Amino acid sequence: MLNRILTRWPLIIVGGALIIAFYRLFLGEVFFWGLPSLQFYPWREFALDTLRGGQLPLWNPFNGAGAPLLANYQSQLVYPFSWLGLLLPLGFVMSITAVLHLFMAAAGMWAFSGRIGLPTLGRGVSALAFGMTSYLVGRLGTYPVIMAAAWLPWILWATLGVLESRRPRDIGWLGLFTALQLLAGHAQTAWYSMLLVGLFTLYWIIRERPADWWKRLGLVVAGLILGAGIAAIQLLPTAELLRTSQRSGGVDFDFAMNFSYGPVRALNFLSPNVFGTPGDGSYITEGAFFEDAVYIGLLPLIAALSAMIGWIVRRFRKDLDTPNYYQHVPFWTAIVLLGLVFALGKNTGIYPFLFENVPTFSLFQAPVRWHLWTVFALSLLAGIGVSAAWGRGYWLFFGTRLAIAGCIGAVILALLVMPRIIPVATLENEGVQVLIGAVVLTGILGAIAGALTLLQPDRESARYSAWSIAVLCFVALDLVWAAQGLNPTVPSEFYNPLATSESGDSRNYWPEGVDAEGENKAEASVKFDTYLLFKDYRVATNQWQAYRQTNLPNMNLLDRRTLFNNFEPLRVGAFDAYIDLIQADGTEQANLLQAAAVSGVYDLDGELKPLDREAARAWFVDAACWHSDENDLVATMQDVDWQPLQQVHLSGAGQCETPTDENSPGTVTGIDDRINSLTVNVETESGGWLVLADTDYPGWVATIDGQSAEIQRANLMFRAVEIPAGVSEVRFDYRPGWLLPGLAISLISLLILVLLLRLQNPNTTEI
Repeated sequence: MLNRILTRWPLIIVGGALIIAFYRLFLGEVFFWGLPSLQFYPWREFALDTLRGGQLPLWNPFNGAGAPLLANYQSQLVYPFSWLGLLLPLGFVMSITAVLHLFMAAAGMWAFSGRIGLPTLGRGVSALAFGMTSYLVGRLGTYPVIMAAAWLPWILWATLGVLESRRPRDIGWLGLFTALQLLAGHAQTAWYSMLLVGLFTLYWIIRERPADWWKRLGLVVAGLILGAGIAAIQLLPTAELLRTSQRSGGVDFDFAMNFSYGPVRALNFLSPNVFGTPGDGSYITEGAFFEDAVYIGLLPLIAALSAMIGWIVRRFRKDLDTPNYYQHVPFWTAIVLLGLVFALGKNTGIYPFLFENVPTFSLFQAPVRWHLWTVFALSLLAGIGVSAAWGRGYWLFFGTRLAIAGCIGAVILALLVMPRIIPVATLENEGVQVLIGAVVLTGILGAIAGALTLLQPDRESARYSAWSIAVLCFVALDLVWAAQGLNPTVPSEFYNPLATSESGDSRNYWPEGVDAEGENKAEASVKFDTYLLFKDYRVATNQWQAYRQTNLPNMNLLDRRTLFNNFEPLRVGAFDAYIDLIQADGTEQANLLQAAAVSGVYDLDGELKPLDREAARAWFVDAACWHSDENDLVATMQDVDWQPLQQVHLSGAGQCETPTDENSPGTVTGIDDRINSLTVNVETESGGWLVLADTDYPGWVATIDGQSAEIQRANLMFRAVEIPAGVSEVRFDYRPGWLLPGLAISLISLLILVLLLRLQNPNTTEI
């Protein structure tokens, strides 16, 4: 056991580096900045609380007039690591688990690079470069992204095992790791990973040319399908939500091109803070730091470039030793280039062409996320470069001495010469200071990397192990330094529920987005201009108590306060259309807000202003107006004379009745909300309609006094049920059609997985 640990000492260094970088988590603090507080923790806490209450977390009644919860892909409710929150404090679990996935990403790269033949030092450099790349560390708070990315090297490791050995166990591992990535909750990362696995499989088949290539390809596909089968319980509800969501037809061009990588940002490969860092408020450019982050460490970057150059040199010099793993350099170099080109997005004509003509390119935003390919490939090439390009040749030492001199010269120039030749006013400019700091840091790191090269002992020397440890420690410290401030923490009581006296049957509303003149509405203003500044993470950290009390969506879930807003990547399409209608210029908002049971609206200062109209979650009307054309329905709802509490607009063919009296001849006497079911008691003098200002969504069924009733879509997005005169009990139950099929497919796939993992024995080596 001790020997196994000692042979994995680079992973010990990775673990130590992560502990140093995120030590505050072990002091009881938690991540909170951005999505952990606005999405991931509230979803998870509510879901686990629902489970403890004996119900499945299928529905969220507190946001968006009700929305699917399990179907929300990024909620990660079926992801095994999420279940740890049932046993341990959730804020601690979610923060530590995120860091654990960085280690798992490093361990996966260690395994994959080992399978292609890299020696220990190269594997360690690759593991550090990928596990602590700023692409992952910078967006650590986006839990689904880094958790999905962590499984990429493991999937490639299993894929290579299937291609080389065709063993049942490798197929099982491929299915398991694919399932874990799919359950991790980030479709974009999973899709990019699957594309990379496909390209790698084709590359291996073309290079190796096995006679049974079709069989090996089929086994890889079978492993991926098995993983999708295991994840069916998550994929089926998400597919249903996607079909009904605002993204059902893809995203528009401007949204898709959001966060395209600017060519000048390539300087981030050399230094993590060329443009400053939001960790200390020195970030000097627009946009989100974490979207442009690509740093893998200066030494790994140099090693990766050395691998590319070394491969070219070996094509012309046959006298040089060429290890087997060098054959992978062309493929991974191509992946680096593809990742870079795709990440540029709208800055070239390539990505817009792909957006218009190639399926899937219109499904996601942020082309910069293609850098997953870039940093993964560079990290692997770094291990190859360290393993083969590093040597003790005359020209290497000569070039290294020149590089060290250049690095030292750059530091001297930045610290001593520039202050003397640049005007004081210019020198004091924040951007100039940031640039000087980046030059100094890069120069120092470059000089140390050069010194390590000059101090390199023979591989047979007793000093080689100590030197290798020094190399890895240098890389680790470089990446730890780059990680500083990128994931601010606060005391764990941040997530404690606040006392509230608000009713759960009426809703408040934050005006969303940006208007036509570019002015921030209340939600965007409070969220991004007051607390979550992309330029300076310290603002929210220093005001975390005030930020916690804002009741921004979906932080309201923590206190079980109801908002009409819903801050989720996939939102029910009808809800999104209703929000657009509210925000449209010239719209009579009062009627629409009343029909949505909104009782108060937040202003630009975050103050809640009660509305002067009655708001109710459910009410009775005796007049229904049917619309076979949705445009006509929308136009009628915009009429200033419409009275939502007296007349309901329904989708379908029929007449348009007018209310008989200003006073409704029916009364809702009680509402009992049990999350996945809702009971409404109604007393009426005559037949009519019960209107429920809750989202109409597939899977909801209704009964009246135990008898099945049809739900009609009311007022563009809500529910209505026709009820008879008298006293009625109307019950709504959420019974999604995907639940039993999804559970059955997942269980059967898990059984197949167990069988594959157990089939491995001395007499069964391949299939």
